[in-house]
Amino acid sequence: MKKFLKNEKGSVLLMATAIIVCVVSAISAVSLLGMVRNGQLQTQYDHDAIQQELLLRSESVRGHLALEHNNSLWPPPRNIQINQHDRKTYYEIQSKTENTYVSLLAGQPIELAVAVKSKITCKRGTYNHWLYESPVVRLSERLVKSQSLAQYQYFTDTDASENEDGGMAAAMVKFWGPDVLWGPVHSNHDIYLQNAGGGSNNNWPTFHAKVSTAEHFRLFPGGGLAVGNCPMEQIFLGGWQEEAGEIQFDPDPGKISMNGSQIGLGADIVYVKMHGSSAEIQIGHKNFLGTRNFDVYSWYPKDADEANWCIDNGGNWYEDSDLIWTNEVAVYDTTWSPGGTISWVSEASYWVPDGELWIEGDVSGKVTWGCADTIFITDDIYYTHTDKGQPPDDPDEMNPSDFFGLVSGKSILVRYKHKDPFEEGYPIVAPNCDGHVYLYGAYAAMGAGDPSYGIMACHGDGIFTFQYQHGHGSTPNFRAPSPYWPHDDTLYTYIDLHKFVFPQNPYLPNNKLGFNLHGGPPPPGYPTCGFLYESPAYIISFPNNNPTNYVFPYGTDFPWYNPIWPEPATTIIFERGTIHMWGAIAQRRRGFIHRSGGDDYNHPPGDNRWVLEPYVSYKYDGEHGSSGYVTKDYHYDDRLMYVQPPNFPEVYKGWGESAIAAFDKQAWVYKSPKEW
Repeated sequence: MKKFLKNEKGSVLLMATAIIVCVVSAISAVSLLGMVRNGQLQTQYDHDAIQQELLLRSESVRGHLALEHNNSLWPPPRNIQINQHDRKTYYEIQSKTENTYVSLLAGQPIELAVAVKSKITCKRGTYNHWLYESPVVRLSERLVKSQSLAQYQYFTDTDASENEDGGMAAAMVKFWGPDVLWGPVHSNHDIYLQNAGGGSNNNWPTFHAKVSTAEHFRLFPGGGLAVGNCPMEQIFLGGWQEEAGEIQFDPDPGKISMNGSQIGLGADIVYVKMHGSSAEIQIGHKNFLGTRNFDVYSWYPKDADEANWCIDNGGNWYEDSDLIWTNEVAVYDTTWSPGGTISWVSEASYWVPDGELWIEGDVSGKVTWGCADTIFITDDIYYTHTDKGQPPDDPDEMNPSDFFGLVSGKSILVRYKHKDPFEEGYPIVAPNCDGHVYLYGAYAAMGAGDPSYGIMACHGDGIFTFQYQHGHGSTPNFRAPSPYWPHDDTLYTYIDLHKFVFPQNPYLPNNKLGFNLHGGPPPPGYPTCGFLYESPAYIISFPNNNPTNYVFPYGTDFPWYNPIWPEPATTIIFERGTIHMWGAIAQRRRGFIHRSGGDDYNHPPGDNRWVLEPYVSYKYDGEHGSSGYVTKDYHYDDRLMYVQPPNFPEVYKGWGESAIAAFDKQAWVYKSPKEW
C-alpha cells in the first residue's frame, strides 16, 4: 500500500477515481432529488384528480337538486380552498345545463334530457408563493330526465271511490275481467282484484306492464290478500310489486300554473276548441238574474193534455188547488263572448286560473292545458297526425310530433249534453253520448278535498269520471190554454218548481212533507222516474185540496242537476258506450266510469229523497237504470315513457336516500374540457 501511495501514477489514478465517484454521486443525488420532486408533484396531481372527482360528483348532485328546485335559475360558481401544512389548493367550480336528446323514435330525436355540466380548475402554492395553475382541468356531465305522471298509464293516490265516507262497501273499486291495461300502473293504496265480468283472462283483469302498489293487492269484495289466493302470474304479465313505496301526489298542479300562459282571467267558463296547433275560445260568464218566486200547488198539470183535461172539466188549478209553498230560487244565465284564437308553434302550455275549462278537438304539436277548477271534456281529443282510433305509438306509423296534456286542480269529467256557444242559436249537442269517446294524451285530476270536512273530504278529491251519473226525468216547458177566460195560449215554464218544494224544507207540516223534492223507483217500462211519468192517482186527484189526504206527485229530477235541465226521462242517455283512450290517467281517487244506479250509498233502499249538500250528503233519490261507459278501451302510449307534455305534473320519488327529486339520474361521465 505504501508503495502504491508513493507511486505518483497511483495517486493520479486514485484522484481520478474519487472524482468520478463524486460526480456519479452528485448526478445520482440530483436524479434522486428530481425523482422525489416529480413523484411529489405527481402525487399532488393525483390527489387533485381524486379531490376533483369528489367535488365534481357533489356538484352534479347540487346541480341536480337545483334543477329540481327551479329549472330557470342556476346556482352561482363556488370556490373551495383546502389547506394542508404549508400548501394550499384553491378550486373553482362552474356549472351549467343544456338540453339534449338522448334517443330517437322513428328516426327523429324524441327523448329530451338535461345535461348538467360541471367544470373544475385549481390553483396551488405555498403560503410564501403565488398560486399557480394546476394542469388538471376536468369536466363532468350528468344526464337527468324529468319524470312525470304521464309515465304511468293508470296512477291513483287512493284506490277508493269518492264515497269512502260510506264505509268499505261504498269505497271499494276494483279491476275485473273486462279490464285490460297495457302500460305501467301504480297506486299509493290497496289495489282490489275481482274474478268476474268476463273478458279474455278467465274473469281476471290483465296487466301487460308492471303494476306496483305502496300497500297490497286484495280480493274484491272480501278484502283478503291476493298473493297466494289468485293466479298473480296470469294477471300481471309484466310483473308486480307490493309495498313499493309511495309516490308523492302534490295537489298543486305545479309547473303549468306557474309557467303556463294565462287564459280567461275572471271568466266562469273558458271553452276551447282545438284545431291542430291553434284553438278557438269562447268566454262564459254566469250572471245572477235575481231571485224568482214559484208558487207550489197541490195539483199542477205536466203537459198540454192534462191542462186541457182540467179546463174541459171546469177546473182551475190556481183557484181550486191548495197553495202549498212559495219557492224562492236564485236564477242565473250564462252569456258567451268570443275569446279569440291562439296558436302555438312547437310546444306550449295554457292555464285557466279562475273558472271551469271546457275542451275538445285535435292536437298538433305539444300542448298542455290546465285549470284551477273543474275540467269538462266536451268531445273527442285526438291527434292531427294519428287516425282517430289508431295508436300514436305504432312502430309502423309512429307519430313523433303530437303530445297532449290536461291538468285539473279539481276533477276531470266527460261531459253529458251541453249548449254549444260556437254555433248560432246555441244548439244542444251530445257528442259524448253517441257510443264512442276518443281521448289521446295524459290526464291528471289533482284536486284534494278540504280536510276540515273530516271523512267527507273524499268528495273533494280529484277524479276522472263522467257527468250526470244519476238520471231522472224532469218536465219541459209546454204550451196550453190558460185556465182563465178567455183561454189564451200560455207558455208554462219550470213545471217541477210548481209541483215540489225546492230547496227542500224538513220543517213543513207532516201532511205537506211529500211535496218536498223527491224521486222514486223506475215505474214499469221506464228507465227512471219523472216526466213523462206521473202517477195516475195524482193525475185524477184534482183538485187535490184535502189537507188530510193529499196525493203527492211521484218524483222528479233535482233542478239543474241535469246540465240541460229540464229533460224528459225518455231522452236521457244512460248507457253512453265506450271510452277509447291512448295515454295516461292520474287521479287522486278512483273515479266511476260506470254506475249501476242501485248502490246503497247513493240510493239507500226505501229512501227516495234528494239530498245534495256538498260535504254533507249525496242521496240521488230512488234507483234508476245503469249509466256511463260500460267499456274501458284503455291503451298506453309508449311515447310517454320518453316525452311528457309541456309542464305536466312531475313524479316525486325518494332519491339520494333523503332528497326529493322529479328528475331521474341517467348517466354521469367525464367529458373533454373543450366541450364546455
